[in-house]
Amino acid sequence: METLTTVWNFIQIILLNAFTQMVSLLGIFFFFGLLLYLLARFTRNTFVKSIGYKFDVYFTGWLGTPVHELGHALLCIPFGHRITEMRLYSPNSGDGSLGYVNHAYNPNNFWHQIGNFFIGIGPVLMGSLVLFLLIKYLVPSNSDLLALVTSKGSTIDSLEAVKNQFVQLYHTGLSVTPALFTRANMQSWQFWVFLYVAVSVASHMELSLPDLKGAGSGLISIAVLLVVLNSIGLFFNVDLSSSVAGISRYISMSSGVFTLAVVLSALFFISSYLLLNIYTLVRYRKVFHPFG
Repeated sequence: METLTTVWNFIQIILLNAFTQMVSLLGIFFFFGLLLYLLARFTRNTFVKSIGYKFDVYFTGWLGTPVHELGHALLCIPFGHRITEMRLYSPNSGDGSLGYVNHAYNPNNFWHQIGNFFIGIGPVLMGSLVLFLLIKYLVPSNSDLLALVTSKGSTIDSLEAVKNQFVQLYHTGLSVTPALFTRANMQSWQFWVFLYVAVSVASHMELSLPDLKGAGSGLISIAVLLVVLNSIGLFFNVDLSSSVAGISRYISMSSGVFTLAVVLSALFFISSYLLLNIYTLVRYRKVFHPFG
């Protein structure tokens, strides 16, 4: 009985460590992916219920969709997936898709399986990189904004640390808008180019259901890998959690850019909703909501 208790405690520690490490390393992608998905859905509903689906497709989609799809395509390369077909921008009114990347891989190859996760979240990673480069090279007065989006996050190794991270993200979100819409920026034509391109990219960073399905299959492989590594580490009395927590601190640096993407998407949604409600009120004598 004592042996069984020891084994069960061993398994509990491994599973708890693996789960905590997954949240620490990958939770940020799902959190911001969900926010961007909801904002994109509400924005598209706003256009569909007022002036039609095509306006959003052509206003931001022609620019944001290729960045989205390149996020999938470029991450196929390091993980050994073979791209079989790709359309960077090909609107399909039937299923609502704007582009796609089809790729093939060996399901028995563990590296290929892990790659499914990163390929699935590729649009978030690619979009964040593009936003950072846009800030760096197009925003005239960018020092405060760069400091916000590159600030190193806290180590996420407890529930208190998770709470602190959300508090930090909240304050970052409040600081982004005044750091972006400065007088010096708004007087420069480069800023307005940045704003249009950045909104187009941010509003198409969201993950579709097929993206999430692909990422989910890779997530299982990552969970298995963490369980194996924690088993080996615990057996040899090596603590992996501190190393993972250190890595997560650097990953959380990207939360600043993700926050900017959410702010831009939210501003696009709110401004579109208000303006188009005025339009439908004047033309059709009615208002609409974007949540249905």
